[in-house]
Amino acid sequence: MNNIDKLKKEYSEIKAPETLRKNIEKIFEEDRKKQSKKQIKHFKPIKTAVAACFAVTVTFCGVLNVNPAFAESISNIPGMSGVVRVLTFNRYTFNDNGIEANVVTPQIEGLLNKDLENKLNEEFKENANTIIAAFEADAKKLREDFPDEDVHMGVESNYTIRTDNEDILVLDTYIFNAVGSSSTIHNFYTINKKTGELITLESLFKEGADYVTPISNYIKEEMKRQNDENEYDIYFNDFQDETQLLFKEISKDQKFFINDDGNIVICFDKYEIAPGATGSPEFVIPNDVVKDILK
Repeated sequence: MNNIDKLKKEYSEIKAPETLRKNIEKIFEEDRKKQSKKQIKHFKPIKTAVAACFAVTVTFCGVLNVNPAFAESISNIPGMSGVVRVLTFNRYTFNDNGIEANVVTPQIEGLLNKDLENKLNEEFKENANTIIAAFEADAKKLREDFPDEDVHMGVESNYTIRTDNEDILVLDTYIFNAVGSSSTIHNFYTINKKTGELITLESLFKEGADYVTPISNYIKEEMKRQNDENEYDIYFNDFQDETQLLFKEISKDQKFFINDDGNIVICFDKYEIAPGATGSPEFVIPNDVVKDILK
């Protein structure tokens, strides 16, 4: 069994979160269609056959964000054993004649809630496996469909620390997929360091409070303001009524994180509410907008 077939078998057995799986499959499928339409017109023939087309380099890393020796010494200091930190658990790289991938798997250590820590780390691994398997399948298909053409495809999956203070850790994991155009999906993990709990948007507000309406109204005002200030619309207008925004309201479990100033930041993926040039929009919600309903 070669590497590709093995990865396809592993992919079929993966039990990653269904929402993420569907999002990953969606962006790969959309970009696959774009590739099929655009590459036929723009491919440049190559003169030599591709050797070792699917050679894969996988590097396993145990690298801390800080010096490992320093991290170990900190953990031995009384009162410092609960330091929350993020490591790079695994790095998968692939680079072959225009087809590239870089998939980094994070790992969290030091949470007070070990069940949550284990659950998140397992989720990170499953997500990485899903992305790698989808990439491998698409890469193989591109080579099979266009064996003598110069194809281009890139996948980047990595993470950044958006907030890291005494109270909050925010880990932003993202998937960037480029085939002709590009798609990006973000997932935010906002963790209360003191309780070891994963913070949800709903958990920030009093029980039964309507937080969707005030936050949505503020975002719509900001969208309209930015559209009015620019020659071209920054955000999509309704296709049936261009005087209205396409965006209506956030979902109850809208993507978000808490920044260093303690503000809620509402997040959208690329193309969700705006053209690709706008990127992945974020809106910092002033505390005055929600102060009466916050816990």
